[in-house]
Formats: sequence, C-alpha cells, structure tokens
Amino acid sequence: MKKTWLIPLLSATLILPTTLSVDAATKPTVITKYAKDKKALKYPYVTKGPSTTVRKTINADLTAFSKFAYQHYLEVEAFEKEERKTSYCKQNPSMCNFTYSTSYKVSGNSTSYLTFTLSDYEYTGGAHGLGYKYGVNYSLKTGKELPITGVLKSSTQFKKVEKYIFNKLKNNDDYFVDTLSDVDVSKKSEYLMMKDGIKVIFQSYEIAPYSTGQPEIFVPKSVYK
Repeated sequence: MKKTWLIPLLSATLILPTTLSVDAATKPTVITKYAKDKKALKYPYVTKGPSTTVRKTINADLTAFSKFAYQHYLEVEAFEKEERKTSYCKQNPSMCNFTYSTSYKVSGNSTSYLTFTLSDYEYTGGAHGLGYKYGVNYSLKTGKELPITGVLKSSTQFKKVEKYIFNKLKNNDDYFVDTLSDVDVSKKSEYLMMKDGIKVIFQSYEIAPYSTGQPEIFVPKSVYK
C-alpha cells in the first residue's frame, strides 16, 4: 500500500453493486463491504471486471484502508469510554457521543482508471467533527495507484494548476483565495482522475470555511499538458 492513510477503515459483507462506464473488457463491478460488520465503516471492493491479478492488487490496498479504519474506530471508542469518566462528560453527556465513520463514492469517469473518493468523519467533542477526503486512482491495467506526481511530473505543471485554480476562485466569496499562495497543490495533495483532466481535493479549512466541506476543483488536462 503506497498511500499513508491518515485515519482507519474496514472488512466484511457486501451490498450495492455498482458498474462503471469503462471499456467492456475491463468494466469493474464494485460492492460495499463493512469493517468487522460495523455499518458505519464502509469501503469498496472490486468483484468483477479487470483481471484477477489487477483486482487482487486493488482490493489489497482497499482492505489495508479498511483495517486502518477499524483500528481508528476502536481508538475513538476507547477514548470515549475514558472521557465519559470525566466531570465534563458527566455534566454534558450529549457532547461525549463520539463517532467515527467512513464512506466512499465511485468518482472518476476515465476509461483507464478506477477512481474512488474515500472519506472519513470523526467527532470527539467540540462544535463539530472533522473528516478527511482521499482520492485514489487505480490503473485498470496494473491495479497500482497513480499518485498525483504521475500526472503532474514537474514543478512547472504544479504551478500551472495552482495558477488555474487561483484564477478560478479568486473572485468567489465562498473561498479563502486572495493570493496565489493561498492555493497549495503539492505531491501530498489528494486528487481524482477524470476523463478530461483532474479534480484537486482540498481538505476542510484549506481554501474555504467548514460549511463548504472539502471542495473538489476541476482542472482541464489542457492546463498542465
């Protein structure tokens, strides 16, 4: 597993088959599984489509994500148990209903890649919880994940993408984008592979208020090619 998951996930039963618009020879079927039967912990699993070797490679990575998520679920559960012993939680029990959940969406429309948005959400007290959104892009030929550096291979390409996003958002009051330095796209950025470009994912508070969520900004291929 190349990606470093920032918080954990799952492994168990299936539901909701989903087919993608890709070539018939590699058309994946995706089902939903749950970590240790925890309905709050969803993750995708590929059952049909690419070759057996490709499916195994993709599913090994997704299963690793599920194990990571389940471990974090247990950590949040243990943390809640300890916090409920405090005077604050005894006086404010509703503020100590801690949660951790995961979800996913089939996000890409490229004929060469299977793209997922993997999201998690954690609440451990305070005004609201916080989540993280991952973009994972698997080659339908090899099953390996393509990092953003596989698309943006030079600093010049990264700068072109930053400039494009800046110009797109600078006059939009819904975003915190006043100068070019407000837009940071790097090798650590999450992204989604699309047919005609990419979507760069920004986490909560990076370029917008919490209420906006985690924006996905589309950048046409013509910008960086």
